[in-house]
Amino acid sequence: MDEIPTNEKHRADYINDFLTMSRAIKNCQRTDGFWNVSMHDESNFGGKETSGTALFVYGMAWGVRNGLLDKKEYLPVLLKAWNAMVKDAVHPNGFLGLVQGTGKEPKDSQPVTYDKVPDFEDFGVGCFLLAGSEVYKLN
Repeated sequence: MDEIPTNEKHRADYINDFLTMSRAIKNCQRTDGFWNVSMHDESNFGGKETSGTALFVYGMAWGVRNGLLDKKEYLPVLLKAWNAMVKDAVHPNGFLGLVQGTGKEPKDSQPVTYDKVPDFEDFGVGCFLLAGSEVYKLN
């Protein structure tokens, strides 16, 4: 955990926030492995969304790898999400679907679909690659 220096006065707060958020995020995961744009209201822009899901996978995998999150509890959650993204969002040609575009609020980039090219697709690809890099490091 070299990312947070041991002498950082708010280190314990940052770690506590990470653990609290990870628990809450885990509990909002959809049955298919993704997270909705609105995690607590599936009727408000519900549906699969890759960029947020990828960032949650990245954070949870980092937490497992660094011993902050229990591997037995969080590995199934993050692998379910990773496998869902690989299966449902990655096109045969490598295009990444189900990525929310930019905007002031979620309604600005709807609908999120498998085929729609968002106005900032590099963001979603970057999130996906970050997630993959941490999942890879778990081996």
